[in-house]
Amino acid sequence: MTDWMPEWLRLTLKVGFRLFLFGIVVFLLVGSYYYYKASQFDLDKVAEEQLKNTLLDHTGKPLLRADDKQSLLITKEDLPQHLVHALIAREDKNFETHCGVDFIGLVRATKRNVKDMSFTQGASTLTMQLARNTYDDLKEKSLNRKFIEIALSLRIENRYSKPEIMAYYLNRIYFGSGCYGIEQASQKYFKKPTRELDLSESATLVGIIRGPHIFSPLNDLKAAEEQRNQVLDRLVTIGKLTSLKAQSIKSTPLKLPLLVITVKKPQNVANGYAMNALERHLNELLAKKDIRAAGLTITSSLDLDLLHLCENDMKSIVSSTKLSNLQAASVVIDHTSGAIRCSIGGIDIKNSELDYALDSQVDLGDAFSPFIYATALERGKLPIRGNPVQTSKQLDSADMIRIAKRFGFEDNFNQNEIFYGSGTTNPLRLATAFCVFANNGKRPHTYFVESIVKHDGTTLFSNSARNTQAIQEGSAIEINKLLKNVKGTLQYTTYAFGGRALWSMASHKDKTAVLWLGFDKAKPVPNKSGLLKKMEKLTYKWVN
Repeated sequence: MTDWMPEWLRLTLKVGFRLFLFGIVVFLLVGSYYYYKASQFDLDKVAEEQLKNTLLDHTGKPLLRADDKQSLLITKEDLPQHLVHALIAREDKNFETHCGVDFIGLVRATKRNVKDMSFTQGASTLTMQLARNTYDDLKEKSLNRKFIEIALSLRIENRYSKPEIMAYYLNRIYFGSGCYGIEQASQKYFKKPTRELDLSESATLVGIIRGPHIFSPLNDLKAAEEQRNQVLDRLVTIGKLTSLKAQSIKSTPLKLPLLVITVKKPQNVANGYAMNALERHLNELLAKKDIRAAGLTITSSLDLDLLHLCENDMKSIVSSTKLSNLQAASVVIDHTSGAIRCSIGGIDIKNSELDYALDSQVDLGDAFSPFIYATALERGKLPIRGNPVQTSKQLDSADMIRIAKRFGFEDNFNQNEIFYGSGTTNPLRLATAFCVFANNGKRPHTYFVESIVKHDGTTLFSNSARNTQAIQEGSAIEINKLLKNVKGTLQYTTYAFGGRALWSMASHKDKTAVLWLGFDKAKPVPNKSGLLKKMEKLTYKWVN
């Protein structure tokens, strides 16, 4: 039959047929190999709840009660239809028709990756993303991992229904600001369960997925709104939303419930202000390091026993005054490492969510005097204790501001009034600056998180002591001589402008403490002499 064919054509067909058979054999062998590899994964894990994060103080004591770790799983029945449509529109438009793998999209992505010589295009379906977020073995970017992920996705699709896969996916994905799973995100961002989300809220949460750190509405409300609008546009494109309705939602600025902007005190073992401060800095760290894994053991710098001690002492001294609206804040730092052992931003977080320890700007007054004395020593001048204004006549105000920044004061000081204590700051910055005197002239870099470790023991982050030389060691030694009391504790207790702010600072051994008392609206605190004596005793106790 092939006598009429030229020899070259017969040879071409023969070789082509053999290559075709060889390709089929290779495909079957490779497919069998990866099917076997995928069969080693336990599919029950897909439906399981993620491991919870464990939050510890620096000695290993838990900062959350066991009963705070309640389940936040949703089921397929909890998903509003507009949430389903939004997720499909944004992440996987062929979700309802593919078998777990979008082969056309995969070919397209492969061509792009070959062209770019990279793995920038993944063509991952929701099922493939679910597999990757369930099993740690699939985290790395490689061709081998991709083939296992494909085979595993086919198994998942064969085992679970589409609605189940979507629910499991939403239970596992990271939504930024410490939220693992959509129910936790819904409760945190919108103060409602997933099943009650409206279209705008659903689109917002879906918009977070591609960049959970940068698109979290708590981190960047404008960016979250832009992502919401992009999801709405995708819904219009696939025919699940009218342009008119989309435009109506987009014209409404994204807003979060006011109570969410600063999270109220959760059921913690530790003080609510301290936990909020830790959460804020932890989320910044997770974003910076792009850490999205669950089941983390997070060791903080906080000291649970010291937190309880400071909190009780602060409540006691404020209640003893019988003054309404009097506030207090305290910070205790390990000045050798920069670890923040205590940070309490107020008396009752239920009544005032402003963290006075970290976010306030309160009068310094005479509390700035030790830094004037230190500047005089740095410039070879004689500090006159009890007379900072007289001391300042030997100094240049612009130079004073430069040295203040070396102490860690990031606040704006008035060059003409800096020597009169007219500046403002918060207790954390003042405590950090006061650390310099006890730390041989070195300013510690403060932190709330000591380490982050995965459930398998892998260390994702570890903090280490870092210091910046602020003043000469000799200057620090002289300030110690100037400020040390008879018991050997470096201490300075004073007030600002007739008592608008009361301050007590103390350093001993490895700890530096600052306690502040004052009102929301600056006004003199009555009986300041008696209160200052009590404050001095407290800061002495905290560092000894």
